[in-house]
Amino acid sequence: MASHEHLTTVLDAAATVLARRQQQMLTVEEWATLARAVAACTGQRTADLLTERDLEEVTTDPPLPWDGAVDGVLPKDA
Repeated sequence: MASHEHLTTVLDAAATVLARRQQQMLTVEEWATLARAVAACTGQRTADLLTERDLEEVTTDPPLPWDGAVDGVLPKDA
């Protein structure tokens, strides 16, 4: 079951994404942040919640910090 802290993290991430969406400024970093928050609450991995395109963008220069054990396998690591 998700803790209050997990739910607060998800709510904060979702509010940020919605604000960015209004400004047409969503980035892969913002999607990854939201995916990490949802994954933490649901027991999934970040990679399970992102598109293939997002996962490819995670590895571009500069790459996002990524923990394969927590976030899941990236396409280049498959």
